[in-house]
Amino acid sequence: MPTVSVTTSTGKTRFQYTISTPYSASAERLEPDLPILLFLHSLAFHNVFHSQFSDQELRKFNLVSLDLKWHGETISDIVPPKYGQEEAAEEIIAFLNASHLPPCHLIALDLGSNIALQIAVKIPKQVLSLFIMSHVCLDELPDVLEGRTEMLQAYISDLPNAHIDVGIAFTQYAFSNSMSNLALALQDSCMPIDARNWSRDHLKEYQLISYEFFRTRKALPPKTLSQISCPVKLVHGGGSIVYSPSYTEAFMKDLQKAGVDVSMEVIPYAPHYLCVDYGEILNPMIHNFVVKSIQKNGDAPIPPTPLEMVVSPWDTMLRDYGWRPERKHDLDDENFVVSYP
Repeated sequence: MPTVSVTTSTGKTRFQYTISTPYSASAERLEPDLPILLFLHSLAFHNVFHSQFSDQELRKFNLVSLDLKWHGETISDIVPPKYGQEEAAEEIIAFLNASHLPPCHLIALDLGSNIALQIAVKIPKQVLSLFIMSHVCLDELPDVLEGRTEMLQAYISDLPNAHIDVGIAFTQYAFSNSMSNLALALQDSCMPIDARNWSRDHLKEYQLISYEFFRTRKALPPKTLSQISCPVKLVHGGGSIVYSPSYTEAFMKDLQKAGVDVSMEVIPYAPHYLCVDYGEILNPMIHNFVVKSIQKNGDAPIPPTPLEMVVSPWDTMLRDYGWRPERKHDLDDENFVVSYP
């Protein structure tokens, strides 16, 4: 997989990223003249977009996903004193410049949503459209922050089985405590990597990315939001036990007041990490939103759908961790223990 090194106020970071084209699940370079969809992932799951990268219609585009700081195989040389939405966006903007990516369509979930929004107000001409799932772009809710505080205190403690308690709490956060076969494989494949990145020697990194980032985030004022020049789509999981639809509605109203072209969808029963098991509903939303943006701007012709079946770059790995596509919603006869990391 390709890498790009950048130097910003947070030090030197070497980003690892994945490129999928109509012809390759894991390519070394972009396919010329095709629109680019840049995916910014959620907390703890650097491969959370498996269902999108294996979608036949979405693979008519260049799909790019990078491992965010302290996730996956991205590495950093120092631990900065603070790390929030501005620092994270600064790094991704440096990545865009270093990798010479042209203007992109941003697709973001959870942690990535806040970063994508910051990018859209900092370099609006580089963002052609902004598709945000399960946003965390407003001030954190007090009860959610209380839960994050409890998870942090448990994780950094020496209490026995504390990590199992954190894992159960995080499963409730991400999947409303209802794990499909795919979600379980995604979790199991990420656990060893997250455990390494957030080991006892890296608790400061864990605190910055899993707690301080969310605790210190601030809603952007209308004047700042008005810098966004592209259409925005917000998608909320109706089954989330973390945030209610009103949280996304409040964000939509902020964008509307700022004069942003924004719309909102709710996917019934979907959890906070809705892109994992609701791709059949979500992927056409992404596709249609991007196509509409391309057609409106007259940027380029819409490319054809690949003729051959496509797989995601994480397909083999997820199968090794127990993913069985034919058992998408069938876990009734299985017993498993959630532990994280």
